[in-house]
Amino acid sequence: MIRIGRCVIVFLGMTISTVQAQDFDRFSFNIAGGKSLSVRQLATQVFGETRGELAGDGIGAQAILAFYPTRRLGIAVRGSYNQNKTRQEGIILIAQNQYNVVNPVVESANHWNVMSAMIGPTLRLGGNGLGLEGRLLVGYAMVNSPAFVTTGRFQTFDIRIQTQSQKASDLAYGAGATLNVGIARGIALVVNADASLISTTFKNVNNQVTTTGFPALNQLVDIKQNVGVVNVTGGLRFSF
Repeated sequence: MIRIGRCVIVFLGMTISTVQAQDFDRFSFNIAGGKSLSVRQLATQVFGETRGELAGDGIGAQAILAFYPTRRLGIAVRGSYNQNKTRQEGIILIAQNQYNVVNPVVESANHWNVMSAMIGPTLRLGGNGLGLEGRLLVGYAMVNSPAFVTTGRFQTFDIRIQTQSQKASDLAYGAGATLNVGIARGIALVVNADASLISTTFKNVNNQVTTTGFPALNQLVDIKQNVGVVNVTGGLRFSF
């Protein structure tokens, strides 16, 4: 009987240890907003494209849902939205290289935006009090290009080009990290740094071209763009 009792105690101890070892939050939901920083040079190096990249800095918001079947390894789904300013330097390069405009001047330029959804593996270290997560992602992005107006000289004529906005979609790649500081059971403050790289072509972009002494023309052109941004955001994470 004593021997059986000892076996029962050992078994109960092992069972309790196993339950404690599996006592972790399997789901987390991270929602945050903040600054969107352009990393166009990185995008150019990755995709090997040297045309003017239009994306400047802006604002970004994102939500991340993660599922952890184990304590450390899991899978994350990230949805994000960016609204970025348009770089005049990029517009000038496009006017020079694609339209052969001499001394181009940007009269006006709208912002542009990107929506993306990505999925991939995630790794977490630490605990609910203080922890760090990292993720690698791949998915799909929808990009809405800016409208802009450029003036300059074409041969011996004054020229004005009004470029309309256009939508495009393509594969997107991402990586990110999250630092979390727990403030209550299941709730933590988070700081995220998430990169997104997209290479896409805007098909049949409408350009209204006005040249001194000639009637206005509408031209359709393709414009290839690399989009490289890093969202630095802050918010809350809910774990359960």
